[in-house]
Amino acid sequence: MNNVDWSDEYGYVSEGKVYLKGYFDFPDREIGEVRQSIEASVEYFRKRYEVAQQKVAELYTLVETAQNKGSYLMKLVHLRNYFADYDALGDFPALYKKLDVLEEDLRKNISVNRDRNLEIKQALLLEAEPHRLSEEWKEAADKLHEIKEKWIKTGAVAKELEEEIEGSFRKVLDDFFARRKDFFNQKMLEQKTRMDSYMEIIYQAERLKYSQDWDATVTAFKALQERWKNVGKLPPDKVTKLWKRFRKATDIFFERYNQAKGLPPRFTKRVDPKQAAQEKMTAEAESLFTQPDMNVAAERAKALLMEWKNLNVPSFKQDRALGERFRLACDKIFEMNYLMRVIKRKHFFFEKKSKEEQLTIKVATMSDLVRKDKQQLELQESEAAGGSVGQTSSYNRQGYGDDQNQDNKRPATNLNVQKRKIQVKENLLNQFKNELAEIRTNRPYR
Repeated sequence: MNNVDWSDEYGYVSEGKVYLKGYFDFPDREIGEVRQSIEASVEYFRKRYEVAQQKVAELYTLVETAQNKGSYLMKLVHLRNYFADYDALGDFPALYKKLDVLEEDLRKNISVNRDRNLEIKQALLLEAEPHRLSEEWKEAADKLHEIKEKWIKTGAVAKELEEEIEGSFRKVLDDFFARRKDFFNQKMLEQKTRMDSYMEIIYQAERLKYSQDWDATVTAFKALQERWKNVGKLPPDKVTKLWKRFRKATDIFFERYNQAKGLPPRFTKRVDPKQAAQEKMTAEAESLFTQPDMNVAAERAKALLMEWKNLNVPSFKQDRALGERFRLACDKIFEMNYLMRVIKRKHFFFEKKSKEEQLTIKVATMSDLVRKDKQQLELQESEAAGGSVGQTSSYNRQGYGDDQNQDNKRPATNLNVQKRKIQVKENLLNQFKNELAEIRTNRPYR
């Protein structure tokens, strides 16, 4: 060193410039210029070294308190590279030694974690493997989605093993979902083929329905009916619409055939026994409202609900207006039963009161119940509006999340139930008010 104006074990000042002495493979390096004085400049660069020490200490603290310690390895590497060009005066080899010790601990921790992650992923792979060739499509898909979520939450494995184990897991998913896709594509193709076959039969029937070649057309219709039986299954709502078209064409021809041959009508109107049973149950449910013992009426309404359910009438055959009448009748019984239990807890001699007094009590009590139900509805609507939005994983983006139900329907169902309860109560309340008004209007003057 020539013309050294100041020096210590870490650096020196020469010709108005401040230098850091070389260490490791680093040569001496200019880190700044003398500004006000040598002492002030040296003190400035020593303070900068203290900042570097503080950064190392902060990193140690972060690692010590972190659950995922390995996530700080890159921060350590960046800090080491940062120090290589950092302008300060101090014992940099000591800082690097601290970083080396910490890096060794982090790499050991990462190695342990990756070994554990490998064990977890191997277990998940074994759990997923039996579903690769499954034909229980929904059950297997749900299970694979569940396993996939656990896989995503599990950390990385050793780099040299990552490609193999990730590829093995993805192959299980690819194999299953590709087979499932092929299955449903084939099913759709079969349904299209069946639909085309049904439509061809319908077109032939509609061309024949006004034929006057009676005997040949009878034979043709019987052949079409046999073909219809052998086409195969379609969803009930679709096949019902097709059947109605085919039956209409068949009925038109055979009505004409019978008239031409002087035969009695081919069909008499048939009453569906299940619909007849539903009509009978609806009438009984509506009559229960006049039952003096509402508790007995409610028990019978419960039994009727079960009987209605056990009829197993398909939704496309259900008379919606009749179904609504039945549900409303049962709901009124249940609400009336609850109202009477509330009233009798407060009014012990309710049965001995006049009709007007009873209706007055019913109006007051039901008004209070409606008010409470509306408050409950407002609370449920507030809670339903506060839902959270789920996150989409990388696997979802790659097409494996199609079946996940991300919409929770339960809050909406609860809201609809609460709204219906309020509607039924208000219906009863208006009925009580009208009866009370009629009594007061017809009351004789004294």
